[in-house]
Amino acid sequence: MTEAAKEARRAYQRKWRRENPEKVRATQDRYWEKKSIEAKKELKA
Repeated sequence: MTEAAKEARRAYQRKWRRENPEKVRATQDRYWEKKSIEAKKELKA
């Protein structure tokens, strides 16, 4: 991927995240809930 394409993708993602903070937060919450469950399973094993 060219540097110009990478920068265009980053710019789009920054704009999307700025316009959709609730979706970003929901995604982060799901990620950390999943990681928490995995960590608990790891401790039990």
